[in-house]
Amino acid sequence: MTRLMSEFSRKEWKGCCGKGCKKCAIAQAYIREYGKQDGLAKLEADRDAVKKDGKKGAKKDAKGRGDKKSRGKKKAKA
Repeated sequence: MTRLMSEFSRKEWKGCCGKGCKKCAIAQAYIREYGKQDGLAKLEADRDAVKKDGKKGAKKDAKGRGDKKSRGKKKAKA
């Protein structure tokens, strides 16, 4: 994990393709700091780390379902 990883927000990382394109500020910062080959390698590693450490999903109940609101309509008992 590099110092540059924490300089960019999660939203900026989400928009980064990771290929080192000219329009991406993140890729250009890595290339400027570490050179093209090393910069792209570190960019890919940090990008993977940011993606794994992203937002967590909602907590599930005991049966693995989401919130009570998402369960659907109740059926009439026969």
